[in-house]
Amino acid sequence: MKTVKLPLVAIVLITSLVLFSCSGKKEAAAPAAGSAAVAEKPFVIRVGADSANFSYQFRVAQKAGIFDKYNIKAEILTFSYGIDTINAAILGETDSAEAMDFAAASRFSESNKLRVLATITTSVPGGSHLYVRHNDIKTPADLKGKRIGVQKATANEYTWARLFEKYGLKKEDVNHVYLGSNAELLAAYQSNEIDALWVGADIEKAIQEIPASRNLGDNSLSGYLSRGFLLLDADVIAKEPAGVERFLKALDEATAYIKGHPDETAKIAYDDLKIPLDAALKSISAINYELRLTQEDLDQITNVANWSIDNGLIRNRYNINDFVDLKPLRNALPDRVTVQ
Repeated sequence: MKTVKLPLVAIVLITSLVLFSCSGKKEAAAPAAGSAAVAEKPFVIRVGADSANFSYQFRVAQKAGIFDKYNIKAEILTFSYGIDTINAAILGETDSAEAMDFAAASRFSESNKLRVLATITTSVPGGSHLYVRHNDIKTPADLKGKRIGVQKATANEYTWARLFEKYGLKKEDVNHVYLGSNAELLAAYQSNEIDALWVGADIEKAIQEIPASRNLGDNSLSGYLSRGFLLLDADVIAKEPAGVERFLKALDEATAYIKGHPDETAKIAYDDLKIPLDAALKSISAINYELRLTQEDLDQITNVANWSIDNGLIRNRYNINDFVDLKPLRNALPDRVTVQ
């Protein structure tokens, strides 16, 4: 067999090409430390949020880039009240819901897949005020025979019920006018269709401008201070445990942001909800923003539910522990769970 001899220059050229080709095969760069959230697949979630200060944590997390930091693709869907976000989640329109204790208590049943993950707000005295427009209403007891604006199936309805109990009134003693939003409450009060209503910071300035409108006192008149909860679909928790934990961490950062940046938070509220800046700023101090879950929080839901059942406001009796999932918050922020 004839041997083919290559010129020396060809051998050098081929060797160079082989070495160059091998040097071009580089290992993929390892993720930078601290970028674990970005390395995960995006957590996609439809967030049910109300149209007032109860929803600020979600809106801040979105607008301040906190969701992006944790690789969360959140679609925020706005509803009038927290109870509406629960109804939407039950119907499969959202993955998460926010609700005050009474609204949450009224919706738990065997078919409900929502689970309480955390307490996200607590009311403070002075967070809302009882306004009336007639001089003959000196105390809440004088509401007998009057027309009141009520947000059905919300903590507002429960607040009225506890106020009646405290001042010796029965539900049938007062004419309930059920209205679907704060804007409807304001319009009804302005047009003299109702005589009394509970007012938050978002519409208080407009209420104060109405002739003969008077403030009888704050929400402590009823002896009830509400707590707000985050609820999530059980299927989402099961399928995306890591994403849910990132979601909780993001909300925790948003909570700290609200406390440290009230002016920026008010601007976000204005941009998202058209709440005037001064009212938005005032509404931030009307509730405490939290991210935790204590035995006392769960006991509050139970106590509200039991009172509401005994007084005909809701029907289902249940064990709140059947509708709570402690694992996500324990994994994300272990020190925030103190449930017995």
